[in-house]
Amino acid sequence: MRISASWAGPGKPLQAAAGAQWGGMTMRKLSIYGLPQGKANILDALLPIGTVFVGGLHFYKPGERAHASEARHVHADHYEIFVNVQGKGVVEVEGVDYEFRTGDVILIEPGESHHVRSDEVDPLVNLWMGAKASGPP
Repeated sequence: MRISASWAGPGKPLQAAAGAQWGGMTMRKLSIYGLPQGKANILDALLPIGTVFVGGLHFYKPGERAHASEARHVHADHYEIFVNVQGKGVVEVEGVDYEFRTGDVILIEPGESHHVRSDEVDPLVNLWMGAKASGPP
């Protein structure tokens, strides 16, 4: 299930799309524009994540698919957050493709199989982070 959010402008809160629910084991998609200030990191005001403990910036080649040799790429013990800094592509979650555009933020839940795939013409620059769970959402 795709969870999306909309942003009303500077100083306005990020709102879940109509009918969207925050909870359950499902990928979440937001936009970095207009995120409320977190306590420990930039996302904990909206998402049930704790401390970010690993991360990096990946410059994708055109058409590159992350972890291409793995049928299922899963983290059983932590969340993974993707922030699209530049370009476009697709995030595959449990075999379903979700568009990934500049400014999008995607939270992968522990146990969800996922891959990032870059566009052939406008390759991705992706900020990725691993974060501990903060407790029940």
